Amino acid sequence: MERRVLDITEGNCFLSKQRGSLAIVRNMGEPTEKKLLVPFDEIESVVVNSPHVSYSNGALLALAKNAIPLVCCNSSHVPTAWLWPTEANFEQGRRITAQAATPKWLRDALWARIVRTKLEAQAAVVRDEGFANEKLIEFSRNVQSGDSTNLEAQGARIYWKCLFDEGFRRRRYGSAPNGLLNYGYAILRATVARQICAVGLHPSLSLHHHNRFNPMCLADDFMEPFRPIVDCAVLTLWKSGFEQVTKETKPVLVSVMTESVRTERGDAPVSRCIEWAAQSLANSFLEGEDLLRLPKGSALVE
Repeated sequence: MERRVLDITEGNCFLSKQRGSLAIVRNMGEPTEKKLLVPFDEIESVVVNSPHVSYSNGALLALAKNAIPLVCCNSSHVPTAWLWPTEANFEQGRRITAQAATPKWLRDALWARIVRTKLEAQAAVVRDEGFANEKLIEFSRNVQSGDSTNLEAQGARIYWKCLFDEGFRRRRYGSAPNGLLNYGYAILRATVARQICAVGLHPSLSLHHHNRFNPMCLADDFMEPFRPIVDCAVLTLWKSGFEQVTKETKPVLVSVMTESVRTERGDAPVSRCIEWAAQSLANSFLEGEDLLRLPKGSALVE
């Protein structure tokens, strides 16, 4: 059974641990009280968008023990706080030591692979929208170690104009459909963070992103090639007239993690692809060579 993202967006809720499950009680003590029990082994992540949610310490400890990230988002659906496990893998110490000791040339090589795959996926999205994608393909083929010529940013300027319009700017707090993108990326980021922790890596030790206020720099690195999957879902909603995050759009964006992707191991959900990719990243750190395995960029958005 594939794990699912629990999205808690409205109402007064209390989260606690009950017999191996996360208990979600809405409107506790009121005539409209409702309880939902979800086994921990079925949960990919818990994303909270409501300010009226409280937790028992038992629930928080059980989430951490099962390597399930708890993500708290603000009103713009941007993650502002995380709970992530410190004991996610039996050989975590060895892997984090190798991760911290990774030489710059290998970090740069891995980052170039990530950027190349992202540009390939963006090129496929642009092509499917009826725009010329030759420049993005050219960029993907010319990514240098560490993306030293910043082709990722150059590609983004072309990409966003093709998807929406000339005036669109991708900003966290920008105009629509930035809110939809924020929400979809929050779901993706939680899944990536979970898999990074599950394979025994530290989410703060990055390949490329550096921000002393961001404890999830590696998650931000590793989610990059998968972003176009979210973009496609947002684009579909946008074309259907949806501009904001609503009760109709949330299930669509949450379900992105269960979409099927073609990989060298066969078709698998996005969340499973991320799991396999995270394992290959851990192996790259341990062996000191580029062993990263990502799906082909075009396959991510088919």
